[in-house]
Amino acid sequence: MPNLTIHSAPDLYISDYKNHNIGEVVLLENEPPDIKYVYLSNQNKVTICFDGFKDNALPISTGVQNKQCECVLFPDSCNENDWILFVETKYANDLKAAFAETHNYPNGMTDQIIETVKYFRNNGIIAANKKVHAIVSFPNLIEDFNSTIFKGDLSIEDIFKDHKILIRGTNTATIISEKRIKLNI
Repeated sequence: MPNLTIHSAPDLYISDYKNHNIGEVVLLENEPPDIKYVYLSNQNKVTICFDGFKDNALPISTGVQNKQCECVLFPDSCNENDWILFVETKYANDLKAAFAETHNYPNGMTDQIIETVKYFRNNGIIAANKKVHAIVSFPNLIEDFNSTIFKGDLSIEDIFKDHKILIRGTNTATIISEKRIKLNI
């Protein structure tokens, strides 16, 4: 993973600067003053690896790339039973924009997570039957959106049953240990 960074701070902030200042997805150890974020509480200071994907980071063949989410995180112990977290963000400014049919954000975000996880499984990066965690996030929204994000073709239960992905619509999670992470809703 070419963009891998290691972190163990008690507070971690995932920010997507791609559309903000033509930057990239980053994991910061200090709260960013200029952009909203996905917050990870890491009070036990679990050492984690972070890979913020650049555009077209998951090649299928020459000139053809896989759909992808923003990033992946996992404990640096890299044990088979450790959690793994995939994150997708959209910076919609209100609920209306977040759930507008023209944007199709909820379904598109879920598809990006599923396709990224499939890529990791198909390329032997993670086991085919490994349970993974995923966050679909609207960092600019303070309202609860988990209950409204999975109203399309796939329910949270279907995604878990069909893809072994425990997915939530949230802007926060709590890292408990190398084996446990809680997606807050």
